[in-house]
Amino acid sequence: MLLVDVYLDKSPIQGIGVFAKHRIAKGTLIWKLDPRFDRRIPVDTYEGESGPVKSYLDRYSYPDRRDPNYIVFEA
Repeated sequence: MLLVDVYLDKSPIQGIGVFAKHRIAKGTLIWKLDPRFDRRIPVDTYEGESGPVKSYLDRYSYPDRRDPNYIVFEA
């Protein structure tokens, strides 16, 4: 879950991007895993998916750095 104020705006990289509303000081915690809003999905489940679900997870999830057996999806 993001811990800083953000907004969506046009991005030359991907069309729409997430941007910080205010300058973020070095060392500021900007995100932490919160099971109320973030989902950990077993890699086996992810690998068993196909079609639109797999494409969506490919774009909007990322490996869990603490446990390679999971990916993180921010709901």
